Amino acid sequence: MTRDRVGALAAGHAANVTYLTQLSTADWATPSRCEGWTVKDVVAHMGAAYHGAFTPWFVKLMLGKDVEAANNRDVQKREQWTGQMVLKEYASWGRRFRPMAGALQKPGLRSLPIKVAEIGAYPAAILTSAFVFDHTLHVTYDVAGALGRPAPKPDANMIAVSIEWMMLGLPAMAGSGLSWLQAPVELNLVGPGGSVWTILPGGKKGRVQTREGSATSAAATIEGDAATFAVWGTAREPWRHAGVSIKGDDELGAKFLDSARII
Repeated sequence: MTRDRVGALAAGHAANVTYLTQLSTADWATPSRCEGWTVKDVVAHMGAAYHGAFTPWFVKLMLGKDVEAANNRDVQKREQWTGQMVLKEYASWGRRFRPMAGALQKPGLRSLPIKVAEIGAYPAAILTSAFVFDHTLHVTYDVAGALGRPAPKPDANMIAVSIEWMMLGLPAMAGSGLSWLQAPVELNLVGPGGSVWTILPGGKKGRVQTREGSATSAAATIEGDAATFAVWGTAREPWRHAGVSIKGDDELGAKFLDSARII
């Protein structure tokens, strides 16, 4: 399917704001499924990212070497904020980011490589996919799962855009953790928004490389649900409990899933 990154960003942001607007004071203080963060902290992180895209924060992110430490610093700076304050930042700066996201899809900018701390360099257009993935997963799983009140499910386009970021980011995020791979692995993500990807050895610095499309001679074919890939692909839930199947070399497929790292 054709991916509409800016459309996915707008739809996800609107759905998140609607959901978060309904939270009570107690809800904001509830521990989220992100270890060490409350619900308020999760939203503070999300708003900081949108806001930071317009400040020197973004340059610091590009030059940084520990994206998770940077995320924690953003949250700590907002420690004394109320839930309504972090929601206001997220809602307002999220809307302001949309024109920038649209500009990054245009010829001349979309292919410009942008480094994201230690997790690799990506074409500028793909940064929008990163926001869609991160913010959708945070609200639908880390926040809604902790509160026990489901958030709206992402649509097919949002799922497709999130998968794009995950797969393009896999080589750098996994790093040397997949350096042992010597044969192609095919990942078939089924359902609305799904796609097929091939993971191959031979990337830069001993990493794997990924490309969209089927493998001609995959040693293992992994099939799983596209809608829940963000959850089991980031190991928030075990892939063995997510209905994932492996055809071909079972041992290799399982080792790949255990070794892959996506954040």
